[in-house]
Amino acid sequence: MIFKQTIAAVLTTTLLATATVALPAHASETTPVRIPATSAAIWQAIDKETAILDTLMQTGKLEELHHHAFAIRDLVAALPSHSGSLPAGKVAQIKTSGKYVATLAERLDAAGDAKDKAAATSNLRKLKEVLKGIRANE
Repeated sequence: MIFKQTIAAVLTTTLLATATVALPAHASETTPVRIPATSAAIWQAIDKETAILDTLMQTGKLEELHHHAFAIRDLVAALPSHSGSLPAGKVAQIKTSGKYVATLAERLDAAGDAKDKAAATSNLRKLKEVLKGIRANE
């Protein structure tokens, strides 16, 4: 009986530890981003968040990068549904680029957590290039 209880306790602890490790680092901190009604307003919000990322990089506040990188990710993800007049091919390109934006947001988060300014700088540069490409497709 004691053996069964011990095994159950070990398994439960292992499962709880695994579940905790599997969660994204900032999952509890994510706040929904207000998505503007038009693609033009979404771009204004993206530009604002990008400017904040630049400021955080300049001031060395790398631990705050994730908030703004994830906001950009969410704003870009909303663009296809707010770009109704675009041809289907361009909307598909925006969606594909949006997946890369999400990857770059994760990389910026990781670089910020690690206080790796070189990686953060590189990924921010890539993010700006992708955003430039998306904007050109709109």
